[in-house]
Amino acid sequence: MKIILGVPIEIKSGLNIISSLKKEVFLFACVFLCIVNVFSQESRPAVEEVWFQYYNNSKITDKWGVSSDVGYRLKEGRFYDLSQYFMRSGASYTFNPMFKITLGGAYFKTHFHGVGKAEEFRPHQQLNTKHKIGKIGFGNRVRIEQRFINIAADAGEPAESTFNFRFRYRFMFDFPLINLSHSNKERKLSFVVGDEILFSAGKGEFFDFSVQNRFLVGPVVKFNKQNKLFVYYNFTSVSKDIPDISDEYGILWLGYKQTLDFRK
Repeated sequence: MKIILGVPIEIKSGLNIISSLKKEVFLFACVFLCIVNVFSQESRPAVEEVWFQYYNNSKITDKWGVSSDVGYRLKEGRFYDLSQYFMRSGASYTFNPMFKITLGGAYFKTHFHGVGKAEEFRPHQQLNTKHKIGKIGFGNRVRIEQRFINIAADAGEPAESTFNFRFRYRFMFDFPLINLSHSNKERKLSFVVGDEILFSAGKGEFFDFSVQNRFLVGPVVKFNKQNKLFVYYNFTSVSKDIPDISDEYGILWLGYKQTLDFRK
């Protein structure tokens, strides 16, 4: 037993450590090479936005619950240039541990250079699936969004209202790395790799882009079954030129996920 930063970590034999970390070492090597290749072609900063997000999953019954999240986004990594904030919530129904559907809505407020510019009301329908491939977790998320956007008048230009559909598909791999506590088997460190692709269909110049892709990678600390913290690097690419948003840009994404159980 060895103590590192006050956290007890179980020490395995050298051969067991090498055996258990083969896949993780390979994964880190692949991700590292991909990131190096991306930034070798880009002279812009590695992080142009910072996102903060809190997720809550409240279990009301064995089948029904409420899934909510709130977010706060900053431009160019600066803590004073607000880009966007939002609130999202929905009723969820769990068929079994593998499948869950959610019906909900969201409110978004988008800013440009600190000035309020656009409001968005966004109903959505969502399907989540969870799977296990050995010790590796794998999840899918399919979401359909109806986006009602009101763009405020600016510099003599009239206000504008637009609507479009957006279709989103995301997959995530969760690779367990190491237990962070000898006494608490739920306290673990894992590494996540995933990707999300977004398609839009509708009318509107600013919000109607055709394809967006988000590559996600980063560590996750699971404290217990109810609480986890993640830090993702989100490399986003957009198919069209959009004012005030780069075609390709990096995002530092910090999030906290919490599960509350009201069934007791």
